[in-house]
Amino acid sequence: MAEDKKMGRPYKLDPSVIERWKQEYGDNTYLVRGILCTQGLIENGIIMEEHELAAYLLYKSVESRIHSCRYEQGIYKGVHCEWSDPISGVNSIIKMKPEMWNQWIAQTKCFLDNDQCQSYRPTIDRRDTNPEIGYRLSNITMLPFGQNSYKAQAKPVYAFEMGNKQSNVLGTFKRYDTITDAKKDMGLPKLENDTGVFTNTPDGRTIILQSSDATVGQKSVESVSNETEQKLYTGYIPIGQIEIDGQVYNVHQPFTFEQMQIKLNDQSIDT
Repeated sequence: MAEDKKMGRPYKLDPSVIERWKQEYGDNTYLVRGILCTQGLIENGIIMEEHELAAYLLYKSVESRIHSCRYEQGIYKGVHCEWSDPISGVNSIIKMKPEMWNQWIAQTKCFLDNDQCQSYRPTIDRRDTNPEIGYRLSNITMLPFGQNSYKAQAKPVYAFEMGNKQSNVLGTFKRYDTITDAKKDMGLPKLENDTGVFTNTPDGRTIILQSSDATVGQKSVESVSNETEQKLYTGYIPIGQIEIDGQVYNVHQPFTFEQMQIKLNDQSIDT
């Protein structure tokens, strides 16, 4: 018996099933409730057994969106989500949006063919970023996590270096013509933009990398990183200064978040 305390009740699943998943798809920590959902879909003839991983990834993506919207985490604050539970969301997408489901299956194959690189992982995306429209069947589509990978390579990106409570240095930013230039300058060959999370550089800096569209507010950063591992980050907002023994120090207010998006006005970007 496997127990999922977050859902408030135990879920039964033979350990051999988990072992098969690990042998088939890699030694990961699989959600019991997600596997049970795929089993139910197969048993009811809704999906074919060969598409079980696609259904599992869809379950995790739906569950992540429900959780983020319900608890208004980061950029999901005020965003509507029409699903009340992951199983109903998965069923509605598969049954009511067959084109999206077929795209999801194809992208899952691409994900497997590329050694499960996160850039190829299928995710749920909103066509219209209006929070009142949010996640509803009429407004969602499949989007690879790294769908920006080629087009975004040739577009400007902005690296925001974040200040910290130990220093008097406030956040600064630098513009790069391409993400390739940013990777080379910061020594981060696997750097990705629009993830909404901090990245540490080899020289000790803490940065957030965003595309030009995200930086001017034309798109929202919507990372799927919380679908694989839950992380909380701490930031610091300068709220004043104090003087101790003739030395002036900035006073910062800490705050926690899962994702962050920094928006600049046109004047700031042009400088």
